[in-house]
Amino acid sequence: MLAIRNRQAAVSLVEVLIALAILSTLALPMLMFLVEYSRGSSQLGDYYQILNIVEEKLDTALAMNFVDLPTGETDGKLVEAENSRPLDLRPAQVGHEIVKFRMRAEMVTVEFAAMKDATSGQLQRARVEDGMKRIEITAEWGDKKKHNISLIAYKANL
Repeated sequence: MLAIRNRQAAVSLVEVLIALAILSTLALPMLMFLVEYSRGSSQLGDYYQILNIVEEKLDTALAMNFVDLPTGETDGKLVEAENSRPLDLRPAQVGHEIVKFRMRAEMVTVEFAAMKDATSGQLQRARVEDGMKRIEITAEWGDKKKHNISLIAYKANL
């Protein structure tokens, strides 16, 4: 009976090695998941920040006078406006990325039927060549893998 009381519990080297093998097979995938999660979270944050900047630039373009919006492609410069704030299309840094902006504005022909002919009773079609502009603002970034966001709006000549 005395021999049983003096016996101490111990962990063998084999038990330690088995525990380490189980722990490493569980810890490695969890560590890789955490690294990928933090990388994806950072990229998603940059994406939403760039989206907000593009929305702000499109709002600025829509606030400009119809005649102040240049048709064609404009990139990398400041577009001055007479009675509103200028549209800044110069590159900007978001996170670790340099984002380039460009605007494409083109005239859109508007055709509608609004007048009724008195003699035939049929609707007359009217066509306005310079009644609307289609505005597209694009942000591009990324060295290894190219990313872009484009937003489109229409501005009427009122």
